[in-house]
Amino acid sequence: MSASGPMEGNEPFDATWQQAELGQPMSFQRRFEQDFLPWIAKYDSVYHYGGTAAEAKAAWEARRTALHDHPITIGSLTIGPNQLDNATLQGMYNADLGWRSLASVLAALEHWGTATPAERQLVEKTFTNYLSPGFAADFFPVTCNDTPWNHDLNYWLRQSATDTKKYPLVGARELAYAATCASWPKSDAPHVKVTGKGLPPTLMLNSVHDPATYYEGALEAHKALNGSRLVTVTGGGDHGQYQNSNACVDSVVDAYLLKGRIPAHDMTCPSKPLPTPTG
Repeated sequence: MSASGPMEGNEPFDATWQQAELGQPMSFQRRFEQDFLPWIAKYDSVYHYGGTAAEAKAAWEARRTALHDHPITIGSLTIGPNQLDNATLQGMYNADLGWRSLASVLAALEHWGTATPAERQLVEKTFTNYLSPGFAADFFPVTCNDTPWNHDLNYWLRQSATDTKKYPLVGARELAYAATCASWPKSDAPHVKVTGKGLPPTLMLNSVHDPATYYEGALEAHKALNGSRLVTVTGGGDHGQYQNSNACVDSVVDAYLLKGRIPAHDMTCPSKPLPTPTG
């Protein structure tokens, strides 16, 4: 038996990129509220951001409002609610790589007048980290061209307004991406039905709270791909699981790639431990 590459961050094959994007406000909000906020509240003695998830959420919302009324300026950089949203959602992709830094930034914003030089440097670095032109050049031609989009901008204005109320972290940002694809020339790309016929058994990986490629879509993709095996990483939401310091996941993928072995059934791996504050 030969093995194809494992599939990480799965989207349903019979859906469109529009449908995938419409699910992200929910999945990013879920990751933020159910994973990150309880974590930062657990370390209230370090970050002073509230002792419960509800208190931490209230602090974040209050800071977002304050940045709308009084943006922070560092040189040519202006930090408003849009920048806060972006920094927060970027931190949701990977707990080890993002949470401690994001928590330190949020804490610094709460005492900006007395923030240390190191804190100010971290804030500036965090808020100047934005999507690169290279990313946009790759992302939009695929996302806007591979599958159909609703080209009615008024539809997206209404949809974004609705999602902003329900899922404020990404609901408003949804419009920026959708507006690009709404303005893209209509695609004549053919629809390809994916069944898995003729493929060797395919290994699929997804965490239950992945913010970008949400688990509900992975389940649909797994169902459509005959003979596939799904490894579900429970209790976490990192986007990308292989070589992410999870021994359970790595052992399954290594056996698949190096020896052509695939689990007999779908299986689960627990997520790796959440990070602890340093310094």
